[in-house]
Amino acid sequence: MDLYYMPTCPHCHRVIHWIDEHGVGELFSFYDVVDSPEAGRRLEQVEGGDGYVPCLDDDGRVIIGDNPIIAYFEERGIGA
Repeated sequence: MDLYYMPTCPHCHRVIHWIDEHGVGELFSFYDVVDSPEAGRRLEQVEGGDGYVPCLDDDGRVIIGDNPIIAYFEERGIGA
């Protein structure tokens, strides 16, 4: 799964903290869209060009926002 984030985004930090707390970081590739212009371009392609973060791309299923992403993890049993 690919997680696009900005280092200054509190919503992104919430998702990353959840991932760290549940010890599932190995399931993710993390992309800092501020530090990497290439990651920023990929984010635009994945989520339609608005640049919203946090953005999760799980093999084509795109989820935006901390609450929806965490709910998705919980529904899928990630970190259980």
